[in-house]
Amino acid sequence: MSHPQPQENPYHNSVSFAGGLIAAAGAVLLLASLVVMLLFGAASPYFGILAFLVFPGIVVLGLLVFLAGGRRESLRRRRLGADAGPPYPSIDLNDPHQRRRFGRALLGGALLVVLLAVSGYHGFMFTESVTFCGAICHTVMEPEYTAYQASPHARVSCVACHVGEGADWYVKSKLSGLRQVAAVLLHTYETPIPVPIKDLRPARETCEQCHWPEKFFGAQLVRNPHFRYDEANTAEQVTFLVKTGGGSPKIGQNAGIHFHMIVESEVTFAAADRSLQVIPWVSVRHADGRVVEYVAKDTPLSPEELAKLPRRRMDCMDCHNRPTHIFPPPEGAVDTALASGLISPRLPWIKKVAVDALVKEYPDRTAAERGIVAEITNFYAANYPEVAAAAAKDIAAAASVVTDIYRRSVFPAMKVNWRTYPSNIGHRNWPGCFRCHDGQHVSPAGATLTAECTVCHTMPQRGPLAPIGAEMPTSPQPWHPWELRGRHATILCNACHAAGFRPPTQCAECHRLDTRAPMMAGGCDTCHQREQEVAPVADCRGCHGTLGGLHAAGGHPDALCTDCHAPHRWTAGERADCQSCHEDKANHYLEEGRCADCHDFRS
Repeated sequence: MSHPQPQENPYHNSVSFAGGLIAAAGAVLLLASLVVMLLFGAASPYFGILAFLVFPGIVVLGLLVFLAGGRRESLRRRRLGADAGPPYPSIDLNDPHQRRRFGRALLGGALLVVLLAVSGYHGFMFTESVTFCGAICHTVMEPEYTAYQASPHARVSCVACHVGEGADWYVKSKLSGLRQVAAVLLHTYETPIPVPIKDLRPARETCEQCHWPEKFFGAQLVRNPHFRYDEANTAEQVTFLVKTGGGSPKIGQNAGIHFHMIVESEVTFAAADRSLQVIPWVSVRHADGRVVEYVAKDTPLSPEELAKLPRRRMDCMDCHNRPTHIFPPPEGAVDTALASGLISPRLPWIKKVAVDALVKEYPDRTAAERGIVAEITNFYAANYPEVAAAAAKDIAAAASVVTDIYRRSVFPAMKVNWRTYPSNIGHRNWPGCFRCHDGQHVSPAGATLTAECTVCHTMPQRGPLAPIGAEMPTSPQPWHPWELRGRHATILCNACHAAGFRPPTQCAECHRLDTRAPMMAGGCDTCHQREQEVAPVADCRGCHGTLGGLHAAGGHPDALCTDCHAPHRWTAGERADCQSCHEDKANHYLEEGRCADCHDFRS
């Protein structure tokens, strides 16, 4: 019995041969990389990309090229009429030759499937890892990754908060990730990276998996170390009790800060800016069904414009918006370093010198590191040569610690520093709580969102720095280093303690006074004898007893000194100042110049 002549295998062609080589090379590289990682671990995050993403991709690409080559060759033969066989391969397991080939193909395919399955699983896990999120895109993600490593959530994976459980958000995150990868490759990403507030998964689906609000209640003791800006770096401690409250009336703790998270109530707000720092409208739905709306008195928006703003239900992230990517302001970071002994508080003025060095603007990281070291070492060499010689190691250690503080919080390449991302927890360095609780949000009935300090915490108590666990003595000192009066008692904390700036210690630092002016030599309190009051109470004649010119002649008997003389500089006013009274002289000598250029008021 005759048998038909077997047709030549369509996969015997150059394209399929190349595909087979590509797949084989990829399989060898993949297997070798898995063995290396098993024995030695991953030496670099980029090795994981090669092992779990690139090499498996090469194998799959080779297989596709192999199959495409066979299909292409089969179609070519059919067009030429050179192949009368079936369009797809036929397998006769009764033929020993075909049976052996089929067995080898089946075994090789099974091994390849296992290899791809293992690499695929590890590839999936790798894309979910902190290394993939933070270390791969080094320049772009360096600020966030650096802050994450020193944060309270350093043992929580990125995807646990940014993706969470469930397939829907996983798919969303991967689609968003493709867009971000393209932005990195094309260098079209924003600097700094904006906070994707509108794209974040609701905190109730992520944060509350660990931080169950109904179980977070009561009060917490807070002790913050503080060192003064003086020669001795006077050590203090500010202590207060934070009234966390609770999230459910069932436990009898439904007040305090977590009132905003009470399950039976709901707080909704509308923000006028992308970063949620300007909140002109707030609505509170109480447990009994009452709804009270509050509108900021100073908002420039009309009711129609307020109605168009997107509404957002308040959740954890509206206060705890920087729970992981924290860039601590320089003042607090230096205080912590001094309290822990990393910086010696025995170095005179080290608190002020360190903060001043940190808040300066530097063009890049290298210039900053050199500038900080020079700022600190030069200060002691110029002002305290004995200290510079005797405490050289302490000065070098302080410079190293301050440089490290800068490295952890300032990233010039991404335009990130202490002022880039507002932190809404508290209200010291940013408006925070005062975005709503500023005393300006009023309901139609006249009720005001309270700005009373003791609703959320006890009044801060200032005293000596005490070790952890020590009983805090009752301090007779006021909580603020100096008593707040007048306008100083009403301005927000962050007006002085803004992130990324050293708090002012002199009047001229806030009041924009020219310190070169003659009147500044005597100090502000020479004339402003009532502390924190703008209007001077001193009589100018107490110092300027001898008057001449128009003063002696009585030309201006009812005029106040400041009607003509510019405060602080004490020079005569400009032409417009004179003409505000002498309107009849407005057309007199129209050329440029001051009245005092011709009129000698001193003789």
